[in-house]
Amino acid sequence: MDHNEAVHKFEQLMIREARHARETAIELEALVLVLPEHSRELAHLQTKASHPRVKEFRELAQRVEEN
Repeated sequence: MDHNEAVHKFEQLMIREARHARETAIELEALVLVLPEHSRELAHLQTKASHPRVKEFRELAQRVEEN
């Protein structure tokens, strides 16, 4: 595997991870609605924490693509 192939593979993995993190955040948001009140707050905080992770993955993948 040469450098270009490795960068492309890395980029694809980062994009896949960003999509997965986004899908997970969406699923968590949906689950928050059906949880009992005492669990809802914790789930809401976990969902909020997932969104910045999605953004970080996307930004990193974009930086890799630009280089």
